[in-house]
Amino acid sequence: MNIITQDISFSDTSLTLTNQRVLFWKEHSALILSDLHLGKAAHFRKNGIALPTQVTLQDLQRLEQLIQYFPVKQVIIVGDLIHAGANAEVSLLQQSIVKFPHIKFVLIKGNHDRFADEKWNKMGIRETHQDWHLDNIYFTHQASPLPNTHTISGHVHPGISMRMPTKRTITFPCFVVSTQQIILPAFSLFTGFDTKSAPDNAIRYAFHEHDIFCVQ
Repeated sequence: MNIITQDISFSDTSLTLTNQRVLFWKEHSALILSDLHLGKAAHFRKNGIALPTQVTLQDLQRLEQLIQYFPVKQVIIVGDLIHAGANAEVSLLQQSIVKFPHIKFVLIKGNHDRFADEKWNKMGIRETHQDWHLDNIYFTHQASPLPNTHTISGHVHPGISMRMPTKRTITFPCFVVSTQQIILPAFSLFTGFDTKSAPDNAIRYAFHEHDIFCVQ
């Protein structure tokens, strides 16, 4: 896995964007991500669409590598950790979490996260919230900016489509950054992209395996 980073200033602090669909908040040793949709492949298989378990394994392996790469003390998941109900793939999450007993996992619940708090705790998620503040930053799954508030959210799986010199169009995942809001890309590789929901005057930090680039 090739990790490229870019620092930005947001809410009077420094945040590190990565080309691996997470950001790192050094001040709080926090790895921040959204929309893992664990168990989505199993949900599709249950409904007759053949998808390999490798989809989930790949996402969890990337997460473990990122936790090991950065000096992480907490992982903040900004919603849609689970795609549907419990299944064998969801249990793989617990196997990943127990590898990091010194790290606190925090979940801001998304529209897909329907387990009771007790079940989250058994999986190793120490804290669950509908929304949550850390310093001056407000975490919520669905983007709903509040006046005089700096917000980090997910949900929309932002992307940007670009026309290449070959006249081919390629869509890249991206972070959407405005003065008071950051919309995170979906962490799962098995998601589509929303290329139309960026706020006015937002900067999009698109990325691929070898670069992060800014599109205004």
